[in-house]
Amino acid sequence: MPLPSLATEADATGYGYSLPSGSATALLARASARIRRAAGQPITASVVTVQLPVEDGNVELPAPPVLEVQSVSSVDETGVLTTLTGWWWDGEHLHVTGCPSRVQVAYRRGWDTLPDGIVELTCQVADRLASTPAGLAAGLRERAIDDYREVYATEALQATGDLLPSELAALQRELGARCVWVVGSA
Repeated sequence: MPLPSLATEADATGYGYSLPSGSATALLARASARIRRAAGQPITASVVTVQLPVEDGNVELPAPPVLEVQSVSSVDETGVLTTLTGWWWDGEHLHVTGCPSRVQVAYRRGWDTLPDGIVELTCQVADRLASTPAGLAAGLRERAIDDYREVYATEALQATGDLLPSELAALQRELGARCVWVVGSA
């Protein structure tokens, strides 16, 4: 089942974008899929399980924002998990007592309410997709009718399947660091 779009047609209208009414939902879904793919980490709230090293009793959880730490277990050298009760989350670091060298943490991360920047970016990408000529999306480099001619830059061809560099930069500003230690996600 696909994840919900990161923006709605009403959001697009609110930001001043005029998406074609018959295809607005599909355009927003395509834009959302591209943004999620480029993000490389969950955007909407989800539970993530990671195994991380403990340094001086502290564990740094990847890919903020962390909404809630649900469980913490120590991981021994054979991979056996033991539930820990002596831990607390201070909003930046997870503190554990005991002296485990590695822990497995299940936590909820992402956003319950998406930041305006991600919603607006989704609308912007959907608007760009709406105005991309069909031939360009299919890989057409140029087209001509009588004395009229359109030639598309190689960069425009590459951008039809991904985000533009400025869109990637905007997304990275909203997300922060990428999540690279995901063991499982639900």
